[in-house]
Amino acid sequence: MKKIAAGVIAGAILMVGAQALGASATLVGKAIQAEYTVNVYGKKLADPAIVIDGKSYAPVRAIGELAGFKVTVKGKTISLDDKGQAAPPLSDERSSLVGPVPVTTPDPALTAAKSKIDIIDEKIDSVVTNILTTSSLLKTSPGNAELKQKLEQYKEEYADLLKQKDQELQK
Repeated sequence: MKKIAAGVIAGAILMVGAQALGASATLVGKAIQAEYTVNVYGKKLADPAIVIDGKSYAPVRAIGELAGFKVTVKGKTISLDDKGQAAPPLSDERSSLVGPVPVTTPDPALTAAKSKIDIIDEKIDSVVTNILTTSSLLKTSPGNAELKQKLEQYKEEYADLLKQKDQELQK
């Protein structure tokens, strides 16, 4: 399971790293809108992830090394490789089962509710990003009435989304 999680993290790192490399020339002089603490397997990174123009950029080397990868840079390519540890052999769980394996059909109502909650969570994430971005912009322009109004709208939208999620969870 750790290998799968590490693989997912490595994929995300590579995607973010590739975006960061590709966009690096255009990011010069742009304001950092937000900073986030990054934890890998419960360990906090010294360097934060940052948000510029609504995109997140994370320190690839630090994340890769904490996730147990060998991180190398050759030219404009960042590689995350296994440190030479052999992957444990896959066990066939079916061989240890006795009798038929029960097949469960998901409850359609539960699936629909989960789907609604997932959509609300995505909206919440978007609104939080908008709140953080607008708050950062307000720090540079504290007298901007339009930004203040947008921030209040985002906060109201956030509160409404939390209520919607709570209602779905109560069902």
